[in-house]
Amino acid sequence: MVSPRTNIVEWMNGGKSPAILWRRDGKIGFSLAQIEAFASVCETGNLTQAAKRLGKDRTTVSELIENLELDLGYSLCDRRTRPLQLTEAGQRLYRQARLFLQEAEALSLLAQHIPQQVRQKLTLCYDPFTPRAFLTELAMFLSQRGIQLDLLMMERGEGEQALADDVADIGVYQAINRSIGEKFRWRALGAIELAVYAREGFFPVGSPVTLLSLASSTQLIPFNDLPEPMAKRLQIADRIQVVNEPALLQTLLTAGLGWAFLPTHLKMQHLPQVERLDTELGKQGLMHPMVALWKPGANSELLSLIESMQQIFDGSVVV
Repeated sequence: MVSPRTNIVEWMNGGKSPAILWRRDGKIGFSLAQIEAFASVCETGNLTQAAKRLGKDRTTVSELIENLELDLGYSLCDRRTRPLQLTEAGQRLYRQARLFLQEAEALSLLAQHIPQQVRQKLTLCYDPFTPRAFLTELAMFLSQRGIQLDLLMMERGEGEQALADDVADIGVYQAINRSIGEKFRWRALGAIELAVYAREGFFPVGSPVTLLSLASSTQLIPFNDLPEPMAKRLQIADRIQVVNEPALLQTLLTAGLGWAFLPTHLKMQHLPQVERLDTELGKQGLMHPMVALWKPGANSELLSLIESMQQIFDGSVVV
């Protein structure tokens, strides 16, 4: 005895013995190929022409429609007529099938364009010493090419993790003279100049400021995480105060709460009562390279962008 939850349907197949279809809980499953075959038969009126249109053999098209009827639980066309005549249910389904295929075509086009749309957005992470003019020029350069550049300021350790996790596509950081192994690729972009800044009168009158004076006064550091290679280069004072918000560091510098070793492109000497100091360090050795980082396996477009970044950094490309 048949369960009430089971739908028993007779299906006529051109004189063949009736078949019994069991459908569970009303769930219907069908494929795009079945719907394409059904719509093509509806529009051509016979299996042979439908098969030619779809680039399939007649038997395959016939089986697709037969399986669709089995899945649905009712007949869609009368195979005894020439051309094939749709049943009332088949006519109603055809209208919906045509809409379904239009949606499928739209989805196919969308799917083809997704890689291009993904490439229209890039994320770059950078440290506080990255020249803002360079970042602005780069954003403008990419915008002219239909690419949005998201800019995330974060320290080196966070940036490497963002690259590893595919949160960022490219990183721009100070070179730290250590091996990065196989995790990343890198390329030098250029160099930045560092200088000492302090409020006027912070150090006793006299030039140049001695290393002893620098070492014995509070140094404002814009990095929360200071790897040893960076610490050896940037930290001079025994006593440091970490201020990783650039605007707040400027405020503390103006207030005379410490001195800072910062890139000259930040133009700290333009702040009220802040000056660039001559020190025993001199200018020699205050240049430091900046590098671009990215994961291995980057596509040609990203590699081409990195070439452009070098040119924008050194000013040979003007946006």
